[in-house]
Amino acid sequence: MKWLGGGIAGGVVAATLLTGIAPRVAQRRQLTAAAAAVGVSEPTVSVTTVTHDTSPSSVSLPGALTAVQTAAIYARTPGYVRRRLVDIGSRVRAGQILADIDAPDLDQQVAQARGVVAQTRAAQALAQANLVRWQALAVDSAVTAQEVDQMQAAFNEAVANSNSAEASLQRLVQLQAYERVVAPFAGVITARNVDAGALVGPAGGVSATLPAGGSSALGSLFTVAQTDTLSVYVTVPEDYAAAVAIGKPAVVMVPALPGDTLHGRVARTAGSLDATARTLLTEVRVANPRGVFLPGMYAQVQLALGAGTPPLRVPATALVIRDGPPQVVTVAPDSTARYQTVTIGRDLGSWVEVTGGLAQGAHIVINPPTDLQDGARVRVASAR
Repeated sequence: MKWLGGGIAGGVVAATLLTGIAPRVAQRRQLTAAAAAVGVSEPTVSVTTVTHDTSPSSVSLPGALTAVQTAAIYARTPGYVRRRLVDIGSRVRAGQILADIDAPDLDQQVAQARGVVAQTRAAQALAQANLVRWQALAVDSAVTAQEVDQMQAAFNEAVANSNSAEASLQRLVQLQAYERVVAPFAGVITARNVDAGALVGPAGGVSATLPAGGSSALGSLFTVAQTDTLSVYVTVPEDYAAAVAIGKPAVVMVPALPGDTLHGRVARTAGSLDATARTLLTEVRVANPRGVFLPGMYAQVQLALGAGTPPLRVPATALVIRDGPPQVVTVAPDSTARYQTVTIGRDLGSWVEVTGGLAQGAHIVINPPTDLQDGARVRVASAR
């Protein structure tokens, strides 16, 4: 009976052990299988195909609108301003009178010069008459050859004096013409620094400066600017300098006037890069017939670049930026992921130009996982 009781007890214990151990062994096997499945699973990625950028090739650069011509008007004749006929904002024609200068000293000098001219002309006429008489007397040997030579010299001197007096008179008359200050070209008055009664001089001095304009030249009477045509100067980076050509179209946009744009062309370039900044100074000219755009406004210039092989572009989310140069993850035909170092060009926002390291038609991963290893096999979920 003891043996039978001991056997029953042993069986109960064995059954209890089996009941507790079996589930744990099964659970461990399931965990091992799941871990193995995770270890061998392939990450799922989205890929896109590298293509050329087919959009129009252009570059946008900052600049400022400037008048195509700007001139500071000075007084050439010393005197007092008799009349001022224009003010800031006045539109003027070429040759239009801007102010009159009262120069009595110069007027008297002109009158004196006219008298000197009259005197020298009279002296020239007398010398000519004496020379004719002496030449007639010399035919009859009534005078010596020396006396005839003296009369000839006197006549030549009288002619020279007359010419000198004429030149002096013309100089003063030209100065007298500067008593009328005129516009050198059609435009708008952007600064006015004088009023009636101000003393002005040829050295740019103004006795009573009345600044009516913030950018006038020191000592000038007026500043006139031609605004029906505007210029925008931009500095083109070296990478695009070779593609900029005279006559290429350009679009000028002014943030202050978002609804209006100006269309123009490249007028000229410096023909040489700045040695420090490695940029090409370029002038773009645009028509401004309505005068809406004002000199000094900030502008954004979009320059059309020359024709050439369009660059490759990739989504910005495909770039992998770590410690070294930028990379992308390419997917080979056997679904193997490889990290490829690339050279990037312009940043176009959601797209980035690639200038080296990739070929057209390559498949690259969008938003590659951070733990993706080089050489790992991947599963392509979708392609763009």
